Amino acid sequence: MPNWTCPNSKCPFDERLQPRQNCPLCGMEAREFEFGEFGILLEQKWNLKKAQEKTEEHKRVLGKIKFCPKCGSTKMFWASGLPQFWSLWECRECGYQGALVLENGKLAAILRKEWNEKSRVKHCAHKK
Repeated sequence: MPNWTCPNSKCPFDERLQPRQNCPLCGMEAREFEFGEFGILLEQKWNLKKAQEKTEEHKRVLGKIKFCPKCGSTKMFWASGLPQFWSLWECRECGYQGALVLENGKLAAILRKEWNEKSRVKHCAHKK
């Protein structure tokens, strides 16, 4: 029995299609596959789906990380370690205390770089 499906290995659609039917996701016309090449195509599509799931999981985890708005550190904890002060955060690296925290890793990376440069300049100034 011939297998007809979307030939695009970058398209996650992996269900059977009818001859001359277009893929509902990418629009490519269905193609007939031999058993062996059909298995290879499905493996490529499966790997693509897994990579996309990993990317989504990574984004989800990064969204939970709290960054310091002053130095970009991830060493953010509830102030005084008490959940009663849930709206107050404390950075154990620079001493920042406040209600504002960052959840944007890209912005935090920029802040972190600037903080490290300022710290290096201060450190060098103290040595003179």
